[in-house]
Amino acid sequence: MIPLTPREVLIRIARRVLGENGVYDYLIRRGIALRHLQDGYIEKCDGESLGGESGADRNGNGSKVHQTLVFMADGKWMHGGLTDRLRGMTSAYKFAIEHNLDFKIYHTSPFDLQEILQPNKINWIIEENEITHDSKRAKPVLLYREDFDNDFALERQLDTSHEQFHLYSCIDTVNDDFPRFFNELFKPSAILEKELEHYGKLLGENYTAISFRFQNKLGDFKEFTFKELAARDKQDLLEASMNVLKHVAEQAQATQKILVTADSPTFLAEAEKLPQVVTVKGKSIHIDFNNSKNAADYLKAFTEFFLISKASKAKLYHNRKYKTYPSNFPKYAALLGNVPYETIEQ
Repeated sequence: MIPLTPREVLIRIARRVLGENGVYDYLIRRGIALRHLQDGYIEKCDGESLGGESGADRNGNGSKVHQTLVFMADGKWMHGGLTDRLRGMTSAYKFAIEHNLDFKIYHTSPFDLQEILQPNKINWIIEENEITHDSKRAKPVLLYREDFDNDFALERQLDTSHEQFHLYSCIDTVNDDFPRFFNELFKPSAILEKELEHYGKLLGENYTAISFRFQNKLGDFKEFTFKELAARDKQDLLEASMNVLKHVAEQAQATQKILVTADSPTFLAEAEKLPQVVTVKGKSIHIDFNNSKNAADYLKAFTEFFLISKASKAKLYHNRKYKTYPSNFPKYAALLGNVPYETIEQ
């Protein structure tokens, strides 16, 4: 059992004394302040030119204005990795449907999402000039803890006086319905389709996908403050990982390919020496720790995500001794394609 931090202990005590709603309302207000999410919102005089009624009630012609939930990834704060963002967007979309809100995605940090994912059944694109920071018409809202009733928490942040609610969140409330909402929102762009077609030919129709997530343990993937292992431990982890990969390859038919995804160039270079292995070319980067505005720099991760969703089975390697990260990336990719999924524990 993982020991609780002093902060978690304090939150548990507060929940008993103040109740769930009171605690999370406080945490959200504090989170918005700490993240400076309200920076840039000002009260504009032209926000009063709505016939004396709130912007969400009437527009200049006296007709009803529909309220909009906008999922924000604009660089004001850390928005999470690719999986965090995808589950946050799909969950926000689900909430919007259930609460009769229009839904948009404003994903500009660090790149424009529509360069890689295009709208499928709904048009979720909103341009910068369509985003208002008039505090009478728009407000930031926040969700960031899995252990609360997040739909109810978001409901309590909404009101009837604003037109736009700018949501910062990577919370998952769709669970097993992830594929439904994902496919309603997204389809691959032309450049992503080209990559998928290329690697689809290399992999064939019946391949296994196995993922490894080392963070910076092998010293070749800079992410946040994660430290690399000592030289002997790095070699031990590398050998253990390769042995697992070789075992997976031995279990497959000689003609079957193995898609390997990992965040370590060192490990990928070793994996590529196996004749059955296929890897997606490109630099492994974390979306939240890279400043490049070039969407092509992030194409590798999206390609891997869709390829895993098309595999015959998907696996994640988790090394308990060296505490490799139990990534949700292959889990959600497998969920998208209804692919059998398992974690290889060692």
